[in-house]
Amino acid sequence: MTDTPQRAMHEAEAWLVSAKDKLASAEIDESSAIVCCAQAIHAIIRANDALTLKYLGIKSTRHDDASNLFSKLLKTHLPQEDKRFLRLLERAMEDKSGADYGKASFSYEQAARYVHEAQEFVSVMKGRI
Repeated sequence: MTDTPQRAMHEAEAWLVSAKDKLASAEIDESSAIVCCAQAIHAIIRANDALTLKYLGIKSTRHDDASNLFSKLLKTHLPQEDKRFLRLLERAMEDKSGADYGKASFSYEQAARYVHEAQEFVSVMKGRI
């Protein structure tokens, strides 16, 4: 199946819906907070994939590539106001393995922050594609 910007954005939105749903139980369950963070991070990744597929014709295949490709987009296709999202991408890539494989602990507050930031990122990037 061929990946497209539209498919990647649709998946980003689905990950975000799932993260928001999981956030409801994250306040009382650390495992839910970890899963919530992982889902929010996947929403961020897929929204970034949507952008890079649209403007560069490629998507990241390694964690490091996501922020590097976003930096490239900032130079060529995105307004400089989007530079504020670069640190979010870098942090998400740093936290991804820990969230995906249970190697890190995340609090409810961290989960809520990831959901909020993922929602903003997905919304803004959807407008860019």
